[in-house]
Amino acid sequence: MKLLFVLFITTAALFSEHIRWQSDFDKALFEAKKAKKELLLLVLKKECAECREVFVEVFSDEEVQEEVNRKYIAVVAFFEHKNSYPIELFYTQSFPTLFFVSSKDESYLQKPLRGSFNKDDVLKGL
Repeated sequence: MKLLFVLFITTAALFSEHIRWQSDFDKALFEAKKAKKELLLLVLKKECAECREVFVEVFSDEEVQEEVNRKYIAVVAFFEHKNSYPIELFYTQSFPTLFFVSSKDESYLQKPLRGSFNKDDVLKGL
């Protein structure tokens, strides 16, 4: 299981190195307020094949990377690490889930994308 997790993170780093993913929600929120950007919170589950697919396929796209970095501070969190983000605000049972979050009050900017979504779905939300 640890090997699978390491391979997933390594693959993610290789394909999505252009998005500046953060793992600390509070730090990202502080940075978003300072930069006058919003937050993009991607909640994944470790053993989720769809999560890996979306992470690699959607977030490796250059257009998505540019838009995310221009408008958002991006945070990736694993559901299993409940202390890594405010789960009570961003609870989900569908994985992956992409939340578009206001840096002002941590409210939803729009309806989250849940389950399988593609590049076009993400670009519409951005």
